[in-house]
Amino acid sequence: MSGITSQDLFKLKSASQLTYGDGKIFFVENFLDAKSNSYNSTIKSVDESGLVQTWANGKGINSNPVILGESLYFTAKDDRSKKNQLFTINLKGGVATQVTFEKTDVIDVLALSDGHRLLFQTKKSDIPSKFKTEDFPKTRQMKRLISRFDGLGWIDDQAVYATFSFDPSTKSSVELFQGKYPISLLDISSDDRQFLYSAKNLPDDEQDFGEGIYAYDFASKKSSFITKDEAKGQFFDARFSPDANKILLAGDDEHLRNNTKQELYLYDVSEQKLTNLTREADFDLSSHLAADFEQQSSGRVLAWIDNANYFFTAAYHGHSQAFTGSGSQFRIVYNELNQIYDFTLLPNAQVAFSVSAQSKANEIVKLDLKANAQFQLYNPNLKFESEHDYAKVDRFTFQTADGWDHDGWYMHALDPKDKENVPVLLYVHGGPHGAYGETFFHEFQVHASHGYAIVFVNPRGSTTYGQKFESAVIGHYGEGDYTDVLAGLDYALDHFPELDRDHQYIAGGSYGGFMTSWAVGHTQRFKAAVTQRSVINWISMWGTSDIGWFFNESELGLGLYDEGGLAEYWKRSPLAYAQNVTTPLLIQAGEWDMRCPIEQSEQFYTAVKQHGGETKFIRYPQSFHGFSRDGLPSLRMQRLSDIESWLDSHK
Repeated sequence: MSGITSQDLFKLKSASQLTYGDGKIFFVENFLDAKSNSYNSTIKSVDESGLVQTWANGKGINSNPVILGESLYFTAKDDRSKKNQLFTINLKGGVATQVTFEKTDVIDVLALSDGHRLLFQTKKSDIPSKFKTEDFPKTRQMKRLISRFDGLGWIDDQAVYATFSFDPSTKSSVELFQGKYPISLLDISSDDRQFLYSAKNLPDDEQDFGEGIYAYDFASKKSSFITKDEAKGQFFDARFSPDANKILLAGDDEHLRNNTKQELYLYDVSEQKLTNLTREADFDLSSHLAADFEQQSSGRVLAWIDNANYFFTAAYHGHSQAFTGSGSQFRIVYNELNQIYDFTLLPNAQVAFSVSAQSKANEIVKLDLKANAQFQLYNPNLKFESEHDYAKVDRFTFQTADGWDHDGWYMHALDPKDKENVPVLLYVHGGPHGAYGETFFHEFQVHASHGYAIVFVNPRGSTTYGQKFESAVIGHYGEGDYTDVLAGLDYALDHFPELDRDHQYIAGGSYGGFMTSWAVGHTQRFKAAVTQRSVINWISMWGTSDIGWFFNESELGLGLYDEGGLAEYWKRSPLAYAQNVTTPLLIQAGEWDMRCPIEQSEQFYTAVKQHGGETKFIRYPQSFHGFSRDGLPSLRMQRLSDIESWLDSHK
């Protein structure tokens, strides 16, 4: 048995976008292809007996599976146009056929399994969003305040997004409406009369970046604004009850800007009343955890069991939970130490989950809500796991001096050279409104297999611990959050005696990069550090980041142009303390990063270098902010190798 290497990312697979039909659970199986240096996915199904079938096995991304009548529909790239199009295959077998031939990409699909229509969305744009070298390039003009978005690139002001209704009997499409911003298709009513979608709350307000829920009526051809009472809110999921008299929603009212926790809402259609059901709850309906393995999840967290009872998933203290409810009352039905990637309801009060855990990359399980019994249906990594060992992980809790309780994790080094003196790497998550937790983290497994123990904790500011905990970092960056991560490391050093106090390291990306850069400017306890895609200078980030102009104000508690703003921004910037850095520092940044632009890293490298510090700067081409999770596979491998080489050279 061997541990996990960086190259094993090409062998591991994950399942997402679960949907039920024809007695089967259909899903997207995601994997990376080394030869093409790309992300691929197939569409498969598994039935109650565990029988697995493959339905779409072309090259590239096969995605968005929906069941309509006796057919499976999905999106894939047309070999001729290289555009994403809609394909279908009969559930009784046969060959997939292409049913749309749009000149633009099909980017979203929605259907009701027993309905008679399918919806899809297209994007028309003549300007490429990413960087490209051409012999005769055109200028790029910007008119909007929000002109770029990390992971996407530059936003085309003239792009047109169109939503279509597709009739499977005639194979014809009818355009319903179009707009200058994308929408997300969410649900169709069981009577096929309406559908729900999310879109900008105020399309003409450039400073509105919220998302509201709308209901489109096919007969009147008009949309109603369901979340108008929370007109600045940020909603991401909504589902009709079977009788369409109620709507279940997930989102927030943005009363604390981007650090507002995600809530559960119920909308009464006849009374047009929106009610928040979870204001006082500690869990968060945004179930993503800080890791690097999740791919193409649907983002779905809601479903209706019947007209009176609903189902939803959430995250609590670093792991996923599932609930059933009626009205304003709900109860926990699933509380395992893992992360739910996706789910779909099954007949007879059952649900299928795609889940991930520290020591289980991914599997599809079935939960019987009546019997409270759980069964494994499919493990895409069964053969791999028979040949490889995952590193052991211990969860611990600790309390900081000011009374805050925290969760932390200790991943043991796998077969270290000296079992009584194991080097320890403190890793800080991004956000800061993210959270570590009970999910598979490929990078951590790689470092553990390389001989490093990993300590990772959730400092104040992390999600899944309630609103007070999440908001505690606002206006206090580099204070309690800094002592939290160090206290977590100290706890691990005190309770796991094999950890080597003379070989402590620190690393992190984004906010974790901020914390790493802040730490090396305020302590000399670390043998070496790795700061990645970091926040270094709040002042220059204000005008260069895709979110800087509002994120900085929200997180630091005041605007750059407010009284004292300039001084506060500098005080909270790691760049202000660069002259103190003596810790050997590796700096990593993506050249396409629009969230924490590479100029942030350039400034820190220059400052540390100028003051005589030992540092190295590695630039990753064609890489956005999240390239450690979804960047070019070859560069993800290179990044891990670069980290290990840096740490190894400072033992």
